[in-house]
Amino acid sequence: MDTAADTFPKLLLRNREKYGNRRVAMRKKKYGIWNEFTWEDCYQNVRALSLGLIHLGLQRGEKVCICGDNDPEWYWAELATQAAGGISIGIFTDATPPEIQYIVNHSEAVLVFAKDQEQCDKFLQLREQLPNVRKVVYWDPKGMLGYKDPYLISLPHVQEVGRDLERTHPGLFEENIDRGKGGDLGVFCYTSATTGTHPKGAMLTYDYFRSSLERGAVIDGMTEKDEYLSFAPGAWITEQGLGIGWWLREGMRVNFPEEPETVQENIREIGANFLLFGSRQWESLHSMVQMKINDAWIVKRALYNLCLRVGYRTAKYRLHERRQPPFAWALLNTLCDWIIFRPIRNYLGVLKLRLGITAGTLLGPDIFTWFHAIGVPIKDMYGLTEALYLTSVPADLVKIGTSGRPLPGVELRITEEGELVLKAENMCPGYYNNPEATRKAFDGEGWFHTGDAAVLDPEGYLVILDRLGDMMILKDGTRYSPTYLENSLKFSPYIKDAIAIGSSRDFVSAIITIDFENVGKWAEKERVPYTTFVSLSQRPEVYDLIRKDVQRVNQALPQNLQIKKFALLHKEFDPDEGEMTRTRKLRRWFLEDKYKELSTAIYQGKKEIVSEAEVKYRDGRKGRIATAIHIQDVA
Repeated sequence: MDTAADTFPKLLLRNREKYGNRRVAMRKKKYGIWNEFTWEDCYQNVRALSLGLIHLGLQRGEKVCICGDNDPEWYWAELATQAAGGISIGIFTDATPPEIQYIVNHSEAVLVFAKDQEQCDKFLQLREQLPNVRKVVYWDPKGMLGYKDPYLISLPHVQEVGRDLERTHPGLFEENIDRGKGGDLGVFCYTSATTGTHPKGAMLTYDYFRSSLERGAVIDGMTEKDEYLSFAPGAWITEQGLGIGWWLREGMRVNFPEEPETVQENIREIGANFLLFGSRQWESLHSMVQMKINDAWIVKRALYNLCLRVGYRTAKYRLHERRQPPFAWALLNTLCDWIIFRPIRNYLGVLKLRLGITAGTLLGPDIFTWFHAIGVPIKDMYGLTEALYLTSVPADLVKIGTSGRPLPGVELRITEEGELVLKAENMCPGYYNNPEATRKAFDGEGWFHTGDAAVLDPEGYLVILDRLGDMMILKDGTRYSPTYLENSLKFSPYIKDAIAIGSSRDFVSAIITIDFENVGKWAEKERVPYTTFVSLSQRPEVYDLIRKDVQRVNQALPQNLQIKKFALLHKEFDPDEGEMTRTRKLRRWFLEDKYKELSTAIYQGKKEIVSEAEVKYRDGRKGRIATAIHIQDVA
C-alpha cells in the first residue's frame, strides 16, 4: 500500500488520478446487464455523498452504520464516511432488531445507511430506542414511495446536497481527506460473539489494513488484473480486507451480484480468480456436486467415481507426499480433468480460480482433499478480526489439516494451557467501550490471546484444534475436538449441521440437522412420503440414511471417540434464534443449554423425547413448537 496514501480515501484519490475514466473500478449487475463505474465515477459519487454527510452534521470521529446487501453504494457509503473523518460500522443484512439496536447504541452511531424498505422498517421500528441516530439514508427506492417520514432520506438527495456544498466550498472534500492519518480509526468490526451474548467492537486503523495487506501480499496478493465478486457481508472483516482493502490497494475490478441468490451464477459468469468462502460455503459446493452425481445416469456415476480415484491419488502426491505425481498419474489426471473435473469446475464457477481460501472454522480434511482431487486450488489460512492475515504458504507447500506458517512479521506461541497467542504489526488496539475484554485479550507485552487451542508441528505449520473453551474431555479423560467430528459429518450432502456432545460423559453423541433440500430430493427419488421439515427429519428411512454417514465417520476414529448415538433435530440451527453467529458459526454454549433436555435424554438411554422450544420470528413475535424427536443407536 502506498505509504503516502495511508488511508482508504487517499487511496481512492490516488486511483482516480491513476486510472480516471480509463479503467472500470466496479460493476453491478441489474436486470441482467452489468452496469460499469470507472474510478472517476466512484470519486464523484463518494465526494458528493461525503459532503452531504457533512451537511447532515457528521463530525470527525463520529460513527456511521451501514446495513444492506453488497452494492457499489455500500463501498461509497464507507468511503464517504471515512473521507469526512468518520468511522464506518457494518451491520449484517439479516440482523434482527435487537442485534441492530445493540450495535448502533454501543457504537454511538449518529447516522445510518440502510439499503431498502426491509432495512428501513427495522430502523423505524427501533427509532425510539436509537436516540443518537439523526437520519437513516437509503439507496434502493423500491417500495419507499409512500414513506414520507423526515427520519428517512434518499442517498441521491444527500449527494445533491453535497454537490451544492462543493459549489460553495470547493476543495473541502480533498481537505478533509488530507487531514486523515494512517493511525486514525477507520472501521469498527463487530466480532461473531461465539463465546458471549454480545459481539465486541474491534477498533481498526488504516495502518492495521496496510500492515495486514502487506503481509498477505507476500504470498497471496491480488493484482489489478484480478476479478473479484463481492458477496461476503460488508460487516465481516473478510470483505473489509479482501474486498475494499485489496480493491483500493491494487485497483482490481470488483463485481457485485445481481441478488444474493445469483452469487454462484455470477461467479461463473465473471470467472473469479480469487475466492474466499466460509467452510460452510465450500461444504455447500461439495454437496451440490454430490447430489448431481447421485441423480446422474449410472454410466456417468461410474465414470465420475473412476476419475475421482485418479484425482485422489494425484492429490495424495501433492498434499501428503509433497511432490509432483509421476508422469503416468499426471497423464491420467489430465485425461480425467478434461472428461470430468473441468466440467465440474465450470459448473461451480471456479474454472479460472487462481486461489481459493477457506475462512471461519477449519474445513474438514475429506472436503479439502476432494476439492484438490477435482483441481480446485484451495487452502486454509489463519486470520482474525483483530489481525487479519497471519498465516499462509505457497500453493505447492500446502499441508492438509494445517493453516500454513506464520507470515513475515507474525510471531506465534502456544501457552502451557494450549492456547495460541500471537504478535503482529499494527494489530487491533482494543475493543470499543469494553476495557475488560481488551485487558483479557491483549496482555501488557503485546501478545493477543486468541482463545484457540492449537499446536505448531515440527515444520512450523499451525494446526488449529478448536476453540479452547470448546475442547471436550470424556469421562475416561480423553480430550477431543468436537469441531473435527462435526466437520467430518458435514462431508455428507445430507447433513447441514451437527453438534457433537459428550463432555464428562461415557461416550460421544451428536445432534444433527439434515439438509432439507438434498434429503428432500433423495426422499422423492426413494418415494419416501413427507410434508414438512419436521416430518421428513423424523422418518425412519432418513435416520437409516444419516446412520450410514455417521458410521463412515466412525471408521476413522478411535473406539472411545466414535459417535454412539444421534438424534435428528426438527429444524435447522438459526442465527435469528441465537444458535449461530451471523457468519454461521455454531454458538456451542447456547446450543448446549437450549438442547440440554435432549442431550440428557440421549445419555439416559431414552428412545424418544418431546422437545418444546421457543421460536423467535424476525418481526419480534415469539411462538413455541413441540416435536417428538427420535434417538437412535449408531451400531
